[in-house]
Amino acid sequence: MNYIRHRLAVFSASALIMLGGMVSASAADIVIVGAGGISQEAQKKALWEPAAKALGWTFEEDTSQSWTEARAQVDAGAVSWDIISLNMGEVQLAVDAGVIIKLPSDIVDRKDFVPGSVNDYCVGNSVFSTVVAYSTKKYGNNGPKTMQDFWDVKKFPGKRGLFRSPRGNLEAAALALGHSPSEVYDFLSTDAGKKAAFDKIAELKPYAIWWDSGAQATQLVKDGEVDMIYGWNGRLQAAIDDGAPFKINYKDGLLDSDCYAVVKGAPHTNNAIRFIKEISKPEYIKNLPKYMAYGGANLKAYAQYDEKTLSRLASSPENAKQQYPTNVDFWGKNGTTLSEAFDNMILSK
Repeated sequence: MNYIRHRLAVFSASALIMLGGMVSASAADIVIVGAGGISQEAQKKALWEPAAKALGWTFEEDTSQSWTEARAQVDAGAVSWDIISLNMGEVQLAVDAGVIIKLPSDIVDRKDFVPGSVNDYCVGNSVFSTVVAYSTKKYGNNGPKTMQDFWDVKKFPGKRGLFRSPRGNLEAAALALGHSPSEVYDFLSTDAGKKAAFDKIAELKPYAIWWDSGAQATQLVKDGEVDMIYGWNGRLQAAIDDGAPFKINYKDGLLDSDCYAVVKGAPHTNNAIRFIKEISKPEYIKNLPKYMAYGGANLKAYAQYDEKTLSRLASSPENAKQQYPTNVDFWGKNGTTLSEAFDNMILSK
């Protein structure tokens, strides 16, 4: 995430609170917050709307790019959100900051979920991957096949789209330096490894277009502003489905998951817990790929997918075996420090 932007968001939210601009507790049964764009729209259609109908509830939705915006509400004692979606790698940061609550141990059956997609504070909603996609108009079918190719600006000239965050980029840089997926986090756990990875990312600064949201990544691909991009598979697939001449390469993709958490001091805490339990059922999760190329975290939904659907999901067995999982403990421990270092690297000449 772009932590400079997030700090500004927190400041703005805090200012609204002080000015009395924060929304009071909603009259709806639940207020749920997503990341916006096609991801939020997909979750609304597949999960939120049918679950609310089944419960006989009404819901309101909002959009946020960072859990730190929820922190501003908690710190001000003016919480208007119930459920927020955040990345698994951010959960420990939110816990340490006192922003989200511990969930009941029986909220879901963890054995039914993708390993690592459920913990004491968050329940997985979607599984995605950060992957390379490249322009077939520019490279044909001979685009970059490895992270070393992604960094090779002589063999593959052109603009690169990169998320304005250390997450994913540090792992990719470690691969570009010649380390295998199994070695990535051991390498990044050393000071020398972190420095080498940041130096490697800095090599791409003259060729990089930094994106801040999934919607922006989709638009960069659709508009042809980048020749290749390292981004979230569902957002990239959406651009391809809209006609963008790009191809996704799942090799060395970084598997990850987003999850639902309940904000501390939420106006409808009990409803929020019940709603997460409901929307995590396979009868809703199975419909998620109808609206976006993301699989749900509940594995019971996968038995109902055909081959075409599975081929578009990062979490399908065939695609998943080419990838490696995000180490959320690494990001929980190092996220804040690495984000500050990343911002400094971006802003330096």
